[in-house]
Amino acid sequence: MKAACAACAALLLAAGANGLNNGAAETPPMGWSTWNAFHCNFNETTLLEVGQAMSTSGMVAAGYKTLNIDDCWPMKHRAANGSLVPDPTKFPNGMGYLSAKLSELGLGLGIYTAHGPLTCQHYPGSLGYEKQDVALYNTWNVTYVKNDWCWRLPNVTQEMHLNAFNAMRDALAALERPVVHSIHWNSDAVPGPSCALGVDCPMPDTANMWRIGGDIGPVFTKGVLRLLDADAKHAAAAGPGSWNDADMLEVGNGMAEEQDKAHFSLWCMLASPLIAGNDLRTMTAATIAILTNKHAIEINQDPLGHQGIPVSTAADNSTQVWAKPLVNGGYGVVFLNRLPVRGSPNITIQLAFDLLPTMVGTAGQQPAARNGNAAQATVLAGPKKFEAFAVWNGGKSIGTFSNTLSATVAGSSVAFYKLEPVQ
Repeated sequence: MKAACAACAALLLAAGANGLNNGAAETPPMGWSTWNAFHCNFNETTLLEVGQAMSTSGMVAAGYKTLNIDDCWPMKHRAANGSLVPDPTKFPNGMGYLSAKLSELGLGLGIYTAHGPLTCQHYPGSLGYEKQDVALYNTWNVTYVKNDWCWRLPNVTQEMHLNAFNAMRDALAALERPVVHSIHWNSDAVPGPSCALGVDCPMPDTANMWRIGGDIGPVFTKGVLRLLDADAKHAAAAGPGSWNDADMLEVGNGMAEEQDKAHFSLWCMLASPLIAGNDLRTMTAATIAILTNKHAIEINQDPLGHQGIPVSTAADNSTQVWAKPLVNGGYGVVFLNRLPVRGSPNITIQLAFDLLPTMVGTAGQQPAARNGNAAQATVLAGPKKFEAFAVWNGGKSIGTFSNTLSATVAGSSVAFYKLEPVQ
């Protein structure tokens, strides 16, 4: 094995200023979104059935607190006074009714818009209507706003894009309660505005979470691993109130069970928002067990808010070890076999504890390094001893280890542990 890079192998995670600091998303947001399972094919009945499934499956109790409607919810044209109008066919009782019913289940309502004149599915966007739209959302007690990138006209300047995102940020900030601002700053192969204006980089001054790559799909290499690699370079930007969004979860959408476990494990290590995207009404017991694994979620929701980093990568990129510092001085650790499921050998992967990243700071603090800049590097001194707990085996202890820990992992799979320091 070789270290992925000097700065990554021994990252100094130092305290810094909070990003947007709007009181929202102190830990990575958790919820569910309509898009992956339903696209535009949903209505009030569908969403209340999903909300009920979130409650009865244990997802609400596990921390999934928002049901997010992703595009396709209003009429195609605004009312004469400029107001958005929820589609009366889809929502015959109105959006306030839906929000109230979700609240009874312990869920907040998440809504979708776009920063330009139209959404990606050609419904009205919020450009120029940010304050009016937010006032309407507030009457529905919306807790989460996804602000998408769909404005692709060639005469739109980089500054116009950024100003449009910030206008929604400011409208939400004027409310007397915290609302998560989630943005997708780019779409498909359309180049984003320049890094100098902050849009092609992490955007902690504009949003609580920002997409770091293209849309995910229910495929392991070209979906999960592609976004994992894209996210790795932005680790220093993550922290309470500001998260790199690796996109919605594909758990339960057709991958093998071990791939679903690996996908969920890696998103927990990335401190990525956990936004489920499967049809919760028909999910299997295995899918429920993955989405509600309290030991994995505890690592994702760790209040220190640091993102995991690759601390060791094989020369042929077949295997990696990822480590995430935790508030108690421990670590989340994932041993990843990146090879395909079929025809790939089980591989024994070793972690030397002196590669674990040094953690500095307390809960509520986040890394000082921002916008993709590498943080300072340091190396842990002397031997380290940890007790290891198996995340996918009920959090059971597998023993105490000094200096190294190993795991044998099948293709497209992981071994996931929580390490707690032993004095």
